Amino acid sequence: MAVLVMMIATSSATAQCVRADASLAGHYSMRGVMEVGSELRLQANGQFEYMLAYGALDELASGCWSRDGQVVTLVASTFEANAEDPMKFDRLELEVKPGGKLMRRFDDGHTGTYSR
Repeated sequence: MAVLVMMIATSSATAQCVRADASLAGHYSMRGVMEVGSELRLQANGQFEYMLAYGALDELASGCWSRDGQVVTLVASTFEANAEDPMKFDRLELEVKPGGKLMRRFDDGHTGTYSR
């Protein structure tokens, strides 16, 4: 959580974003992927902040997000990792599930769900 707060304070470098679907705005935590901690903050102004920790790998990203039907797309304007990162993204699509949950698919077939 502290990492996410730091990112919010430094997210002024994020490009100008278009207002997004306010019904999905909020703070999300990922569940369903063993040994992975991840948080996502979607703001109604179209900005997002993201963090993921998996073993020794830590990721931080921020940028703009939008919704098109049942897909939320994150477009990173900044992305930092402390090691070589096979999960690095410039663009990440999440599937909107019932109850405002967001599902992420990983390359190895695993899925995680972000919930508020």
